[in-house]
Order: sequence, then structure tokens, then C-alpha cells
Amino acid sequence: MFNTCSPYLKMLFGKGINWHPYLSEELIDLAVKEGKLIFQHIGYMSNMHVREMAEKLFSDQRVVKILNDNFMCIAEDKESNPESYLIGLDLLFLNQDFSYGPMNLFVMTDRKPIICFSDCDPEYFLDVAGSIVEANKGKKHLLAQLSEELSKRAINTGVITNKITSDNITPEVMEVNARQWYHAMFENDFIYQTTPFTPNPSSLITLIDYIQYYKDQEVSDKIESLLDHLQFSALFDPIDGGFFKQANDYSCEVPFYEKTLEENAHFIHLYSLAYKLFKKESYRKTALLTYSFINEKLCSKNGGFIGSTTLTTSPEDSNYYEYSLNELMLMFPARYMDIALALGMDITLNKFVKQIPVRNSRTYNIIQDDEISILKERRSEHRGYYSDKREVTSYISQLVESLAASSVLLDEPFLYKDAVVIMEYLLLHNRNENGRLYRYNCCQKSSIPGYLSDYSDLIAALIELHKASGEANSDYKVYAGKYIDFVLKHFYKPENGMFSKSECSIQPDTIPFKRESNIDFLKPSANSIMAGNLISFYEISSNKEYLDIAAQQIMNIAPNLNSSGPMLASWAQKTLKYIRLTKQMV
Repeated sequence: MFNTCSPYLKMLFGKGINWHPYLSEELIDLAVKEGKLIFQHIGYMSNMHVREMAEKLFSDQRVVKILNDNFMCIAEDKESNPESYLIGLDLLFLNQDFSYGPMNLFVMTDRKPIICFSDCDPEYFLDVAGSIVEANKGKKHLLAQLSEELSKRAINTGVITNKITSDNITPEVMEVNARQWYHAMFENDFIYQTTPFTPNPSSLITLIDYIQYYKDQEVSDKIESLLDHLQFSALFDPIDGGFFKQANDYSCEVPFYEKTLEENAHFIHLYSLAYKLFKKESYRKTALLTYSFINEKLCSKNGGFIGSTTLTTSPEDSNYYEYSLNELMLMFPARYMDIALALGMDITLNKFVKQIPVRNSRTYNIIQDDEISILKERRSEHRGYYSDKREVTSYISQLVESLAASSVLLDEPFLYKDAVVIMEYLLLHNRNENGRLYRYNCCQKSSIPGYLSDYSDLIAALIELHKASGEANSDYKVYAGKYIDFVLKHFYKPENGMFSKSECSIQPDTIPFKRESNIDFLKPSANSIMAGNLISFYEISSNKEYLDIAAQQIMNIAPNLNSSGPMLASWAQKTLKYIRLTKQMV
């Protein structure tokens, strides 16, 4: 199992649990023969808290024993199997658990789930596992009833059951959605009380689009204030550039030290759009510094881009990112006070106390490029820093899309040129000889078939490259059309007008039902991306078949927009895009 590119699965190795990589028929037969059930764990490396919780849980020898004695254990990385991760999220939602995971699932030998939870406290876990073990010995029929009920609820969660044909795509729907979202986030203190705080830049892009179309000054002022707050908080790294994925709370005073390609690609696009709208030079600077981080820290030796970087030590040991006044005095004897103020440090504290550097409006006017280089070099002396080497197709595609769009928004041709080079790399390394995409490649080895997210993000990138090229019929337009037709053939579900998370012919490994990527929880859903692709491709091809399919998708989702807020943020953006297009057509 651990001949894998997944750093998360490698972390689990050696803890004493007899892990398996997937649920085979042979493993099910063995479980039935030995009277065992299935335990499935899904996690990922880029979230420090997910990783720490899992390490604590599976290092407990009581947990090791109860799992080995009573269950066949499956371990999965969400990057390798996003279908399982999506199912896990749905099951957590049903349990009113809105965390980011990890997912701990207990499953019957008929593959139906009994329970799913994210709590990794060993005592809680042992209590749940112990109850299931006891029920499996004497009351197996109750477990069967429980799994049957949960499966019935989960099969329809987040899935469109049939086509909706009413004419419900109106400007009023969008306006109500945005106002409801604004009220829930800012007037009810939701955003201020959320812990940990995750900015979700892709959802903020939707609000930028909204205020451009509806000229809503109240929302505009609040979004501008939020963008200022994010770029001038500890969430933004003033030394290496780029945004950390999460912070302790909205204050962003204590960031969690992981950065991902996906989030930072969206931040480039977000601040480029904001620069175009608000004309603030600091937004332009933020976008370019974020790309500089990606180029410097996430670019692999062979020209691709890795998925994430994170600390492997606890936040208390995160001196990689912090400096003391004493360190600055040694590095910049004549300028240490200016440097400290440029990095937002408190010069009244003990000179040996480590402080988190924070950008302010004058940081890059005071501090010079060569001084930034010295500060970066100081960081390189520290340890406990990990990079996930996998080059994920959907994340690299998002970077290409962002660079192509930002090249126009910022009037920076070099961004388009870089996007072209990255796309060439992607098409060379992340697909097979027949054009089918891989989920990722690692160390020049590709495996795992691509999911809908990989295809939809690649298509979005190709369309954005075509638009930025200025050509009427570029190669990117041709490629985009071919991949749209491929997705329609292999992922499309005519019974409900939506797209399956994985190819329709591929059956899920563990839970016996497939999912659709419809909810924009942590990032834009793949179905919403496809709806946007179909609308965009109609605009450049005039093939109304594509627009009709997108319209059906949006009609299916629109009834849920009024009460969904950011949970359907990407759908709101695609709805607005459709409204603007059809208004022009009329």
C-alpha cells in the first residue's frame, strides 16, 4: 500500500494498523469469513490540524488494537480519491458536522456506511468503535438498519434527483442570494466567529462579479474592507509572498502555516479582479507577489507545480516564519529598526521574542529586494517544512486559468506567456497518449484516472487562454471543444442533466453509490465549473447545445440559491454569467 506518492498515507505507515489501499472483493470475503466490519479513514496532508488529529488517534495503541482485531482498515488520501472525500463530506453534513475532516467511516460488508465522523479524540473514537463491535456480535440487524437508513439519506444528499424545467433563472434570484449571503456573513457575525477562519477566495470572486453588475455600494465597501484586511494581516506572508490557507480566527493574527497551490491561484485571480474594480495598487502588488511565491516555492524541478507546502511541526515550533528583533539586529545592524517597523513588529518587546511579520501599506516602500532575499535565506536555515510533490491536474489548471485572466486584468503579458508554458507542461505530463487526463503525476510517474474536477478545470484554463490570446480560432479553443465533448460522453447524466464526479463507467471503491460535485463548500464544485465552461464555449462557438445543457444545470440548482449563501457561491457566479448573456441575446 505505501508504495505511494501520498505523504499522508506514508505518515500513517508504521503506526501498527494493518492498512489496505482499497476495498477489494477479496478483502470483503475475508471480512465476512472473520466476522469483521470495514473501517475507512480519509485525510490529507495540507491541513495541519487534520494531520495532527490523525497522528494522535492512530498512535494510541488501544485504537490500533481495536481496529486490527475487529475491522478491515482502508486508508485514503483525498487528493487520490476525491470521490470518497465528497461522500465523506456528505455523510458529515448529515451528522451536522461541517468540518474539513478527516473522515472516519465504519462500513458494513455490503459497503453501506454505518456512521461517519471527524472527531479524532481517542476516547470518543474508542467509545464509537466499541459500540459497533458489540453490536456486530449480538445485534447485527440493528447495524444493518442503521446503515440502510444512512445510505437512503446519503444517496440523495447534494445530488439532483431529476430535471427542473421552470423558468427560475432571474436577476432577482441573484440579488436575493447575494444579500442573504452578505447578511449571514457580515451582519450576523458568522465570518467573525468562525474558527478556524478560511477566506475561501473563490467565493469572494463571486461577490466581486456581483457588485460589478448590481452596483451594490454596501457590499462593495465591505468586500473592499475584507480584501484590505486579508492582505495586511498575518494570513499574507510578506517575505515569501502568498497566502496561508487558514488562521486561528478572523483577526488572522495567528496563521496556520500551510499554503496550497489551489487557494493561491484563486487569490491571484481575486486580487487582479479587485485591482481592476477598485484601482488599488496594493491589490496588483498582492496578486503579483502571490504568483512570485508560487513560482519560487511550488514550482517543481521539471517545470510543473506541486500541490502544497506545510509545517510538520506544531504551530508553537513555527519559527521558520518568525523573526526576533535580535535576529534583525544581526542581519541588518544599521537598518534593523526600519526593517522591524516595515514588518509590523513590536519594537518594545524583548529582543529575543519571535514575532510574526505582517505587511503594512509601506512595507515594500521601506524594505528592499536584497533585504527580502536575506530574510528568505534566514528562513531556509530552519527545518520542519514539507512539500507535497504531487502535481495535481486540476490545481495546475486553476493556476493557468488565473494567470491567463490576470494577464488581461493587470495588463501583464508575461503572465499569459507563463500560462502558455504551464499548459504545455500539463498536456505533456498529465495525460496519456489517448488524451485522457491523470489525476496527478509525481516524480514523472502518472497514475489514477482524472476526475470531473480535473477535466472541468483544464477546460476552463483552455477557454481563458483562448480568450486572452486574442485569436478567433486558437488551438486552445480546439482543445477545449474536444475535452467538453469528452466530458459530455463520459461524465454526463442525461436523466438529471448533471455530471458525475468520476466517469460514469467507473464504480466507487467503497460506498456503493456515486456522487455529483454540486456543493461549493471548500472550493467551486466541478459541476458549476462545467456550467461556466459550457456558457463560455457557447459564447465562442455559437453552438446552442452547450448553452442549453448549462441552463438545465443552473435551473436544477437555482431553487436552492436563496438560502445557500457561499455554499453555492460558484453556482451564483455562473447564474449571473447566464443572466448577463441571455440579457444581451434578448
